[in-house]
Amino acid sequence: MRQHEEIKEDIIKFLNLCITYSEGSLNRKAKRLARLSEEDKIEMAKNEIKKWESYKQFTEHTIKELLKGDLDEWIENLNNPDFKPIP
Repeated sequence: MRQHEEIKEDIIKFLNLCITYSEGSLNRKAKRLARLSEEDKIEMAKNEIKKWESYKQFTEHTIKELLKGDLDEWIENLNNPDFKPIP
């Protein structure tokens, strides 16, 4: 079984890839938004951008928590079906 630090590092690498992808997606969506002229499509595009911004912020926050050790208990219990994180 892999050590939880190795697992945590892999999760962080994965989440960083998610952030890189979301940044590219946000750039594409912003360019698309700049070309739109219909008000309803503009609103839809803005809402989609907001969703991706929230996703990116949440992912960045998760990485910070992983680096600080705040989620170590979660990593240690990945294979424990009885573990339920409590807010």
